[in-house]
Amino acid sequence: MKKILFALLPIVLLMLLTACDPLAYNPSPVAVVITSPATNTPPPTATATPTPSRTPTPTATIPPSITPTPFPCDETEGQIIDFNQNPSDIAGENLRYRVYLPPCYFSTQRRFPLVILLHGLSYREQQWQELGLIDALNDNIRAGSLAPMLVVMPYLGTIGQLDQFPPDPSYERVILEELLPTIERDFCVWQSAPYRAIGGISKGGFWAYSIGLRHPQLFGSIGGHSAYFPNDTQAIPPPYNPLELALNSAAVLEAGQRLYMDNGASDSSGPSQQLMSSRLTQRGIKHSYVVHPTGEHDNSYWAAHVGEYLEFYGKEWETIYNNLPSCAEPSPA
Repeated sequence: MKKILFALLPIVLLMLLTACDPLAYNPSPVAVVITSPATNTPPPTATATPTPSRTPTPTATIPPSITPTPFPCDETEGQIIDFNQNPSDIAGENLRYRVYLPPCYFSTQRRFPLVILLHGLSYREQQWQELGLIDALNDNIRAGSLAPMLVVMPYLGTIGQLDQFPPDPSYERVILEELLPTIERDFCVWQSAPYRAIGGISKGGFWAYSIGLRHPQLFGSIGGHSAYFPNDTQAIPPPYNPLELALNSAAVLEAGQRLYMDNGASDSSGPSQQLMSSRLTQRGIKHSYVVHPTGEHDNSYWAAHVGEYLEFYGKEWETIYNNLPSCAEPSPA
């Protein structure tokens, strides 16, 4: 383990050094994870080796057998519900969305964590299923390796392509004023920030960070998968600009949200995500930024890492259905 850590140290240092130059983008040939600024720790104090003493041979013990928790129903797959007619008063257009319900959603009557996943520009809400998300959810939830979760995949529409922000009609308002209240009214979800995440691809990743960083009371986790962050305070005003929020927002500094970004070495979004990572690092804001050795800004790259995205979102959530709150009771805070 020490050899691996020493081998990765030069790579992490290189990422931190180049992060100081927003124009420099030197992707590593291996995956790199930055979790927080490095801290200096004093070398361990040498201690004398104690003289070995005779100790009685320990009695062999048999570890208790672990009985796997039985799956709560016979369903092997979750369900997809398409809401194809969803006229938005804010956007003035039909903003469809899809909802993934985990296996046993109806029979267990539990409150599930919620993930809102936004697609990339020039794609539709079906993009996440095309990347293999639904199969990955079904397989891993059924195996007990992933927390059961409810996933909402909304359509960006025209408004999601525009750089418009509150109080004007904007995609942020669509998510917060229309979509989220509708989901919490119609489905049994855990209505608490630690159990609510938002993430997206490319432009969807921009919206995930812009909305999530501005509303830490709503979203405990934010994911940006090849997210593109324009370094342009004219087009993206500072109060809504993720790069400016990372650099100046007191709320982001204090929020303690779980933050994740990733891209392939050849991804065009890499420089903007590296700049975002360097600004978070500069302020000591814990986050994970992964650069994979291969991959471009396309479906092939994102499909290859869907499992990692789900692992991030569900990492701190409950995998056992019976430990989830009951839908018959108000959601815990």
